[in-house]
Amino acid sequence: MSFQPQAPMFGQPPPPLAPAPVAAPPKGKRRKGMIVAGLIVLLVGLIGGGAIVAKAMSNYEEAVKSLARAPVGCTTTLVFDEPATFTFYIETKGQLGDLGGDCEANAGPYEHTGDKLPKVSLTLEDPNGDPVDLQRGVTASYDAAGFVGTAIRTADIEQAGTFHLNVESDESDFAIAIGRDPKKDSETLTAVGVGVALVGVVVGLLLFLLGLRRRRPDPVMSDVRNPVGPLPGWPPSPYAPAPVGPPGLPLTPAFAPQPGPLLSPGQPPTRPPEQPVGGGFAPPTLAPPPPPSSGGAPVIPAGPPTSAPPTLPPAGAPPVATPPTAVPPPVVAPPPAPSSGGWSIPVEDED
Repeated sequence: MSFQPQAPMFGQPPPPLAPAPVAAPPKGKRRKGMIVAGLIVLLVGLIGGGAIVAKAMSNYEEAVKSLARAPVGCTTTLVFDEPATFTFYIETKGQLGDLGGDCEANAGPYEHTGDKLPKVSLTLEDPNGDPVDLQRGVTASYDAAGFVGTAIRTADIEQAGTFHLNVESDESDFAIAIGRDPKKDSETLTAVGVGVALVGVVVGLLLFLLGLRRRRPDPVMSDVRNPVGPLPGWPPSPYAPAPVGPPGLPLTPAFAPQPGPLLSPGQPPTRPPEQPVGGGFAPPTLAPPPPPSSGGAPVIPAGPPTSAPPTLPPAGAPPVATPPTAVPPPVVAPPPAPSSGGWSIPVEDED
């Protein structure tokens, strides 16, 4: 059986710790309130804008139906309630209502079959019988509720009252419609409806997308007593190596018994103390080195001095305290060398 010393563990860095599995951070919750608000704003914008646009279309159709109409070949009486600018249209498709003047009531429908607008002559007289100037250069039209018309003249009515309109043409499958531009108010209301719908869509989608974004999760409290890795800015470093002895000497394991003190060259060996006569142990003495020989007989060194036996005190004398003698520590003999292998204590020569 041999003793194999183990390598020292102080010079080796500790084995790296396997990083603990890091759990995925919890996902934050979605903002349900913003999602609901976005959907509400989106629906309100679409519904409100659509309602406004539908109202504008309804007003447009009602404005077209409420235009005054005059047939061809007679004089029609028109009553203007307030001063304003009125437009005269050639209506190629529609239906006449109740008429005032020398024209017979004709409630039948009409529709012009030609590709071009028919030629017509218009004469408008104010309540005093004076002609009213009819201006050209107007561009307007309508097509709603079964009526189709194209603007040809405009007139500035400066005073309210009863006017007379005379219409003459070679064709009779059309009529003259008089009134304000039916698209003017409806276009404004349509633009408002479209704007409301766009604002609702943009704001609603923005709130909806913001609501889909998850909130930041609450910070997770980690146990500082069991870190899973080095702290930032503190890279791991190996332990400092243990000091190595001078070359040529074997390393002694930390758990091996340490030998006794080694003798330096020229130092005499120690010998066990002699038993004194009076009891106790005397301090160890060193044997003097032998003198160099000069070719003669070897000189035997003198032995150590011995102490005289103690004398008894006379009778009746008081006892005298004897100082205690120091007891030297026992000398530990080096352990025997193993039978095979292992380690041994180097023994140096006395010379």
